[in-house]
Amino acid sequence: VWVWGGPPPAAAYVAGGGDHWAAGTPPARRAAGVSPMAALADAEVAGVGKPLTVRAIVGAVVGAAGAAALAGCAAATKTASAASLLGLGVVLTLIATVIAGPLLVRPVIRVLGGAFPALFGSVGRMSQRNALRNPRRTGATAAALMVGLALVGGMSVASASMSASFDRQIDKTLGADFTVQNANFLPFTQEITDKVRGTEGVRLIVRQRFAPVAVRLPDGKRVETTAAGYDPQVDEVAHVTYTAGNSAAALADGCLGMDVTFARDHHVRLGSTLPVEFPGGRTTEMKVGALTDQGGSGGFGMQGGLFFGIATVEKYVPGGQDAALYVDKAAGTGADQLRSRLERTLKAYPQVQVRDQADYKKLVHDQIAVLLYLVYALLGLAIVIAVLGVVNTLALSVVERTREIGLLRAIGLGRRQLRRMIRLESVVIAVFGAVLGLGLGLVWGVCTQQVLALQGMTALAIPWGTIVAVVIGSAVVGVVAALLPALRASRMNVLAAIAHE
Repeated sequence: VWVWGGPPPAAAYVAGGGDHWAAGTPPARRAAGVSPMAALADAEVAGVGKPLTVRAIVGAVVGAAGAAALAGCAAATKTASAASLLGLGVVLTLIATVIAGPLLVRPVIRVLGGAFPALFGSVGRMSQRNALRNPRRTGATAAALMVGLALVGGMSVASASMSASFDRQIDKTLGADFTVQNANFLPFTQEITDKVRGTEGVRLIVRQRFAPVAVRLPDGKRVETTAAGYDPQVDEVAHVTYTAGNSAAALADGCLGMDVTFARDHHVRLGSTLPVEFPGGRTTEMKVGALTDQGGSGGFGMQGGLFFGIATVEKYVPGGQDAALYVDKAAGTGADQLRSRLERTLKAYPQVQVRDQADYKKLVHDQIAVLLYLVYALLGLAIVIAVLGVVNTLALSVVERTREIGLLRAIGLGRRQLRRMIRLESVVIAVFGAVLGLGLGLVWGVCTQQVLALQGMTALAIPWGTIVAVVIGSAVVGVVAALLPALRASRMNVLAAIAHE
């Protein structure tokens, strides 16, 4: 149990203090560099500031390094090196985008706000120019939203690609009408298997059992993994892709099947004889009868993708239980009809579920969604921070433009028009951050999918609906953030504002 003063509080103080020190150092240095004559000036001249040359050079260098890391990630053939390059590329491109953000303000906002003059007249033109007035401030304001949306964009692409890959794999490999399994994937008793076998309308049942094994490989390594055992009719309920051999050879007595990538990595060939250890000290030698290629290094989901006949499991792991039953319907029996019969048969065993392909896809999607919900929670926090940043920026801008606002009101700008001008300025800043963040996130997501492809998840899916919804949501965030600053500006006393120094 940690107590106050232990490592977590100390780490929190150090991290918090370090963050604030790092955030406060650049403004402090800029403030210290202001000349006395400039400080004595009556007003700040809009658009005047130090050139952005240094930012351009540093941003280009860091961005090029990040792009090179992401390109290396996409070209890598090993998962560990690809993941390392992905992490480095994400960090460097994020830093580069934050540094170069002010450089992107003018070209991007000119495009995003290009329709404002046509839609809102002079109010739209002024709002666009106000957002362009201080690129450094606009870039810094949009940075918080950009970071959050970059994370969401990247994770959305990754999760959508994972879901699409699993869907493709399920369609490709699962051929059974139904699968009977425990909800928690634990084995079940022989009684359940017997009841399913006796259900009316069942034509075929293929059992699946698992057995922990240790295999001594030709390269000298000893790998502990879990192998699967199947009945001989496995080809009728599963679509297995073989690069050598077939199911009959893999399930024969004294033989096993293995994933081709695992075999290649450990110098195993078709026909190799491997020492295999089972629980309880039982050992034997088994011949590699087939090599499979199920689209990933995991084969059937376990390291090595080892599988053999269920008779081998019963021989070396007696008294085992079935982990799953793959069920095909008999001729003349409908899928819905058989499902209802199976569910009635298993009514006394609520932990055992009957699933078809659609159920499996939903199960995978739900598991991936848990991770995505966590990312959305982080997005909510990022949005709160971004709203506060936009509110502060607009409030400061309103104070700095007090006299300007008074003059605009004096020459006929209405309260409603003033509020609209500030809202449009806030919207274009928020959408600017969303565009940068989502663009960066899409690149991250595509590179993440390339890493996942090394594990067999080869489908790339981009959730365009989510992306469009996030852009629209960013515009709404801009409107909400502008409410208080716009209200304050519209309530200014015109004469007092004109006389403001």
